[in-house]
Amino acid sequence: MDGVVFAQHNLASDAAFNEFNVITCRNVMIYFDRSLQDRVHELFYESLAMFGVLVLGHKESIRFTRFADRYEELDANERIYRKVG
Repeated sequence: MDGVVFAQHNLASDAAFNEFNVITCRNVMIYFDRSLQDRVHELFYESLAMFGVLVLGHKESIRFTRFADRYEELDANERIYRKVG
């Protein structure tokens, strides 16, 4: 599978290590405190290519993050967003 990279990444301690077109993180951040959620949102934002897609879990959102205005919502029910800023 050319162009696909599988790697372990610790959301709590690792920095961005690549630029991605899609990040899927479903039903993970609901277990993090607010500080760690903010860190992960920053990590995702820094790691996504422009117009890249972020997929979160049904109970997760970018709504109350400092990055909310830098995404467009593609599917509200499925929590799918596209980086636009």
